[in-house]
Amino acid sequence: MNELSQSNLNKPSHVVGIGASAGGLSALEALFNAMPLNTSMAFIVVQHLSPDFKSQMPELIERQTKMPVVSVYGEVEMQANTIYLMPPKHEVVVEGNRLIAYARPEHRALHLPINIFLHSLASHWGERGIGIILSGTGADGTQGCLSLSDANGVVIAQEPESAQFDNMPLSAIGTGCVDAVLKPEDIPTAIISLTSDTHGSAELRKKKHEEAASDEVEPVFAMLRDKFGTDFSHYKPTTLYRRIRRRILMQDPAPAVGDYVQLLAKDPVELELLYKDLLIGVTSFFRDPDAFESLRKSSALTNLISSLPKDGEFRVWVCGCSTGEEAYSIGIVLLEALAELKISRSLKIFATDLQTSALQIAAEGVYSEESLQAIPLQLRSKYFQETNTHEFKVSPTLRKMIIFSEHNILRNPPFTRLHLVCCRNLLIYFKNQAQLAAMTSFNFALNKNGLLFLGASETTGSLSSDFELLDRHWKIYRKVRESYMRTSSRVTPTFSRLTSYEGQRPKDDRSQPLGRLYNTLLDRFIPAGFLINENSELLHVFGEAYKYLKPPAGRVTGEIFPMLGNGLSIALSTALRNVREQPGKMTFRGVKTDSGDELLEISVDTLYDRVANANFFMVTIKPQGQPDLLQNGMQEAQEFSFSEETAEYVKQLQAELLRTREALQTNAEELETSNEELQASNEELLASNEELQSTNEELHSVNEELYTVNYEHENKILELDAMSSDLRQLVNNADAAILFLDKLFQVRVFNPKATTIFNLVEQDIGRDLRHFMPKIPDHRLTEDLQKTLSSGKNSVAYIQTQDETTPKWFKRECKLSEDHTSREHSIVLSYQEETQSFVASILNQVLMQCLDVYDLGHGFIITDQNFRILTQSNRLPDEFETWRVGTSLAGVLDHSNRSTEHRSTKDTFPAYREIEITIETKRQAGSVTQQAYTFQLTRFELEFCDAYALIRLP
Repeated sequence: MNELSQSNLNKPSHVVGIGASAGGLSALEALFNAMPLNTSMAFIVVQHLSPDFKSQMPELIERQTKMPVVSVYGEVEMQANTIYLMPPKHEVVVEGNRLIAYARPEHRALHLPINIFLHSLASHWGERGIGIILSGTGADGTQGCLSLSDANGVVIAQEPESAQFDNMPLSAIGTGCVDAVLKPEDIPTAIISLTSDTHGSAELRKKKHEEAASDEVEPVFAMLRDKFGTDFSHYKPTTLYRRIRRRILMQDPAPAVGDYVQLLAKDPVELELLYKDLLIGVTSFFRDPDAFESLRKSSALTNLISSLPKDGEFRVWVCGCSTGEEAYSIGIVLLEALAELKISRSLKIFATDLQTSALQIAAEGVYSEESLQAIPLQLRSKYFQETNTHEFKVSPTLRKMIIFSEHNILRNPPFTRLHLVCCRNLLIYFKNQAQLAAMTSFNFALNKNGLLFLGASETTGSLSSDFELLDRHWKIYRKVRESYMRTSSRVTPTFSRLTSYEGQRPKDDRSQPLGRLYNTLLDRFIPAGFLINENSELLHVFGEAYKYLKPPAGRVTGEIFPMLGNGLSIALSTALRNVREQPGKMTFRGVKTDSGDELLEISVDTLYDRVANANFFMVTIKPQGQPDLLQNGMQEAQEFSFSEETAEYVKQLQAELLRTREALQTNAEELETSNEELQASNEELLASNEELQSTNEELHSVNEELYTVNYEHENKILELDAMSSDLRQLVNNADAAILFLDKLFQVRVFNPKATTIFNLVEQDIGRDLRHFMPKIPDHRLTEDLQKTLSSGKNSVAYIQTQDETTPKWFKRECKLSEDHTSREHSIVLSYQEETQSFVASILNQVLMQCLDVYDLGHGFIITDQNFRILTQSNRLPDEFETWRVGTSLAGVLDHSNRSTEHRSTKDTFPAYREIEITIETKRQAGSVTQQAYTFQLTRFELEFCDAYALIRLP
C-alpha cells in the first residue's frame, strides 16, 4: 500500500460511499481513473465480495489512482484523499470520523452491506454525505439512498446503459431520490461541483432570515403551484432551501439563484425533478417497529374494533403514504389484531399522497426483498407472495382493503367517519398554520374515540384539548370530544393567513393586569354598542348596550336582529345594507324603541381586517342628543322614521324571512345528508374502481408473465438457432462423411463429404438411403443399419475402395441417437477414411504373429485380402524392386507352383503353403534370365478383413 502523505492527515470535508456489486469493477476503475487526487474527501467502497476468496480489489484500484488504498479492519480514523475498502466477510459503518469494520453476522440470511453503510452515513454526515450506486444485481443500496436523501445528502446513480448489470442503479433511480444519473467517468466532476462553494450555493447560505430568501424563491413556489397544484409556501423553508440549493449545485456550472429561477421557467424537466426532490418520500415497512407494536397492543384500538357491529366497517386514513409501505404496515397490524380477537370485521384503508408516481408503486404492491427486512418472516410469508423475479407482491387479501388516491391535505376535504388516522413524519415539514389546518382536518374526520397516530416529533398542537394522549413517546392519541368547526376553518385553500374568529373561545385574561386594564379602558371610553361580523352575528357587547337586547324564544342563533326590537332591527338592517354597498359610517337619529318612550341614535362603522380579509361592523347606540365619544369618521346623521303600518308590514316580512331561513336551513341539512350519502357512494365506487384496478393489475401481471415466457422462448429459439448453426458448421467442416437418418432410414441431414460416398443432392432429403448404391462396395450396410436400430448397439465396419492404384480404407459406423424431447430414435451414419491407421493395424497384427514363428531375415511381403502389396522387406533381392506398395500379386500367385497346405508348429498360427515364384530379369545384352524363389504363403483372418504374408524361405 502507499503510505499516507502529509496532505492526507486531516479530516475529510465530505464522505463518499460507493456501492457496487456484479460488474462494478470496471465502473470503479473508470470512476477513480477520472477522480482528482486532492478533493478533500474520503471514499469508502462497499462491494458484494465472495467470502471464500481473497479480494484483489486493492491492487486493482491502485492501478487507477495514486490515492492511498486501505482495507478497513477494526476501527480506522478517516483521512481526506484516501480510499477505504470493505474486506470480505465484513460490514462497515461510519461513526463520526471513524470507520468501523466488523464481522458479518452469520445468522443473517440477507446480506445488504451497502444499505447498512449508507444508513450510518446519513445519520452521522447528513448533507456532507454522498452516496454513489454503481453496477450490480438486486436492490442493495436503495433504502440507504432514501435515508441519505432524507438527511439532505447527495445521491448519484450510474447511467443504466453504461452498467453491466443495471438492477441496482435502476432500483435507486426508481425511488426518485437520485440527484444525478451519470456515467462513472462523469461522476467526479459532479461531486466536485456539488461540494464546491459556488456563487449559487453561497447566495442561499448568506440568507440571514427566511423572509429574505423567500423573496428570491417565491417565483419557484409559484411555478410549482401552477404546474403541479402543490403550494410549498406552507412548508418549513429550511428544508426547501437546502433542497433547492442542492438542485442548483447539480447544474454545470452552478448558476445564481435568479438564473436558476429562469432555468426552471424554461426547462419543465428540471422543474419536475425539483418537485420530486421537494416531496419528502422517505418511508419503509414498520418504520419505528416499537411504534407499531404500541399501536397493536393499545386497548383503545382493541375496544374500537370490538365495539363495531358485525356488519360494520373499520375505516382508516393513512395520509402521506408515499410508496405504500406504511399503509400496508397499518393493514397488517389491523389484520393481526382481528386474528387475535378472533372476530371478522370489514377493513377499509384510504391511503393518500401528492405524488402520482409514488401512488403507482403503492398500487402495484411489488417490493424488493431488501425493503421487507423489518417484516418478521411469519408475516412476510402470510401477507406477501414471491414473484418469478424474486420480488414480493402484496397478497390479494391485504391489497383489496386499501384504496390509494391522490389527495392534498391542505386543499382537499378530508375523509369522514374514520376510526384511525395515521400521519407520521409529515407535519414536521409544515409551518404552524398548515399544521393547524391538517390537524383540524384530522379532528373533523375522526369519530369520537377514534385514534390519531402521529410521528414521534409531532403533536396535536392547539387542539390538544380534543385529544387524550395514550402513548407519550410514540404519539398515539384518542379523540375525546366532538368540537364544532366550520368548513372554512377546517379546509382552507391557502394557509398564508390562518386567522379565524368564528367559534374561537378567547382565553381568560382576567388574571393578567394588562387584560384588566384593557377591560377598564373599554368600559370607560367605548360607547354602548355591539361588534358584529359580515353574517350579522354578535361577537361582543360594549357598555350598557345589553339593555337593548332581548333573547328570542326557541332556538338561539348568533344573529343580532332577532334580539332587537322592531325599530332598532329595521334601522340597523338599513344601515348595514348601506355600509356594505359603500363602506364607511352610517348614522340614523330618531330611532324609536318598541316602547316608544325614547329616541335613539344608532351608528354603524366598517372595520376591515387585512389578516382575515374580512369586514366587521361596530354598532353604537346612544340617546339622541348625547355627545359621541368616538369622533372618527364624522358623518351627518339622517332622520329615521316610519309609520305603524310600515312597522307591521316589516314585522310580517321579518317573520316570513325567518320561515324562509328555517326552510333553507332544513334544505341545507338535507343537502348535507345527501352529500354524505353521495360521498359514501363515491367511496364505494372508489372501492369498486380499486377492485377493478386490482383485477386489471392481475391481468397486467399475467400479461407480463406471458411476455416473460415469450421472451424466454424467443431467447431459447435464438440459442437453438445459434446452436443449430454451430452444429451444422461443425458437421459440414468435419473430415468424415456424415448422414442423419430417421427410423425409416430416410435422409434428414448430410454434409458435403457424404456426396463422396453417395450420389446425393439437396432434393434427396427425405428419401430412403437404401435406394442409393454407395460408391464404395458395402454389402452389409442395410443389415448393419437394421441391426443398430433394433439392438441399439453401434455397428462398425471397414470397407475398401476398388481403386487399382491407391485403394483406401474407410471406417463406417452406425450409431443410434435419441431425441430426448420426442423420444424418437435416429441413426448417425459416418464414413471416416483411416487408410494409414488401418494398414498399420494390419501390418502390426501380421508381423506380431509371424515374429513368434518364422525368421523374417530373408525378406517378406504382406498383402491385403485382394493380394495388393501393403509393405515389403528391404531384404528381398533386387529383382523385387518393381513390386511396389499397391501392386496386385493375384496374377503372379495364380501362375506359381503351390504345395499342399501345412500346419504350423504353433496351434494358434494359421496353416500355410509353400510356393515357388519365378522372376524374369532382362540383362543389358538383351538376354532374359529366370530365377526361382520359394515363399511361404500364409492367410490371416483378422477382425475386419483378411491379410496374406509371403515369407521368403532360404
